[in-house]
Order: sequence, then C-alpha cells, then structure tokens
Amino acid sequence: MKYPLFILGFCTSMYAQTMSASEHLDLHRYNHRPSLKHMDEKNAHRLHKIDEDQAKKIAARVCRNSDVKLTLTHRGSYLYYIARTTKCTVYINALDGTVIDPKKINTEKKQ
Repeated sequence: MKYPLFILGFCTSMYAQTMSASEHLDLHRYNHRPSLKHMDEKNAHRLHKIDEDQAKKIAARVCRNSDVKLTLTHRGSYLYYIARTTKCTVYINALDGTVIDPKKINTEKKQ
C-alpha cells in the first residue's frame, strides 16, 4: 500500500503547474528599492491560487506536524510555499497545491 502512494505523489509532482512568462516577468524588477520589492511581494500574493491555510493543511498532512511556518517565494517559473516544521521542509506549489521536489526547482533555475 505504501508504494502506490509514493508513486502517486511522484507523478503529481512531475506535472506541477507553472507560471506563464508574463506572470513571471511581473515578479522581477531590476530596480531593488524596498518599495518596489514590496510591490513584487504583492504581485506574488495576487498570483497564488492556494491560500496559506490550505498550504498549512497540506504541510501538516505531509510532515505530520501542526506547527508550520510558511514563506511564499518563486524561482524560475515556479511560485511555491516553503513550509518548515521542526522536522521537515516541504515545497508546495502555490498555483495548484502539489508537493514539489526541490531538485526540480533548482534545475529549473539553471535552464
């Protein structure tokens, strides 16, 4: 029973939804003034479809811990939450709620 669940989790992380190129460009600025950085954070919160409560529930279910701290960030075309507990760290796609493999996010940046 454990193996089909693992395979299902792997398959859903393979097909995680990504941002379009125009949405991704909205999150980048070349001027790094603090006021513009705040606007970028607002744009990221405008784009996410999974709210923080849903992301906390997903992280609590995966990590089996209810004390979850979330950070919304992006890299490449992925907009995701980093959910941290005392024992584990989970990357949750903010567009569709799937759990993302951190290696996939890091390879996206290099391409």
